[in-house]
Amino acid sequence: MTDYIPEKEPKALVWMQNFANGIAADCARYMLSTAEAAVIVATVEAYAAAIAISSAPATRTPVATANKDDRRNAAMALCRQFAIRTKNNAGISDGDKIAIGVRPVNRGRQPIQCPQTAPLLNIIAATPGAQTLRYADSMTPDAARKPFGATELQLFVAIADGPVADANQARFYGKFTKNPVGVAFDPSDNGKQATYFGRWSSRRGDVGPWSLPVTMTIAA
Repeated sequence: MTDYIPEKEPKALVWMQNFANGIAADCARYMLSTAEAAVIVATVEAYAAAIAISSAPATRTPVATANKDDRRNAAMALCRQFAIRTKNNAGISDGDKIAIGVRPVNRGRQPIQCPQTAPLLNIIAATPGAQTLRYADSMTPDAARKPFGATELQLFVAIADGPVADANQARFYGKFTKNPVGVAFDPSDNGKQATYFGRWSSRRGDVGPWSLPVTMTIAA
C-alpha cells in the first residue's frame, strides 16, 4: 500500500472517494484538468459499483469478486499516481493536500547519513579452516555497537600469498549486524593469508570509508 490509502477495503474506498471528489470539486486548485479529474472519479465509482455487486448475496460470485479486485487495483494505481504527484507539487498548499487525504512533504525530516568513520577490525580467533573477527567503530573502539547511521558492516576479504594493502583487491564476503563474525575458507586456502577490509553501510545503501586492513595466515 501507500502512505495514503488504507489497507482494509471499506476504508480504502472512503479514502479514494474523498480524494476523487475533492479533486473534482476544484481541479484547478490541484493543478489538474477536468478530464483528469473525471477519469479519477469514474475509476473510483467503478470500484464502488463492483464492491456493491460482489457484496450482495444475489450477485456475489467468483467472477464478481475477481472483477471487484481488478477495479480496486485500477483505482488504487490511479489514485496513487495522482496522490504522489499532488504531494510533491509545491504549488499546492499543505492544507489542500490534507483535505483530500494526502500527507504533505515533511520538510523538517533530514536523511540519516552514513557515518564517515572507519570500522576497526580485530581477528580474535583462528581455527582450522576458519577465522573469527570482531568489529567496532574507530571512534569508540571499546563499544560493541555500530555508530549512529550505520545499519551493517560490509566485510571484504582478500586471500593471497601475502598481505594485501588495496581494498579493491578484496572480494565481498557479506553484510553483518552483530559480533562476532565467522569467516570460513576452502582447503586450498591453507597457508595463504587472509586480509580483511570493512566499511559501514546505511539503510539507504550509502557507505563510509574503508577500515585499515588486518591480516592473518589461514590454518589447515
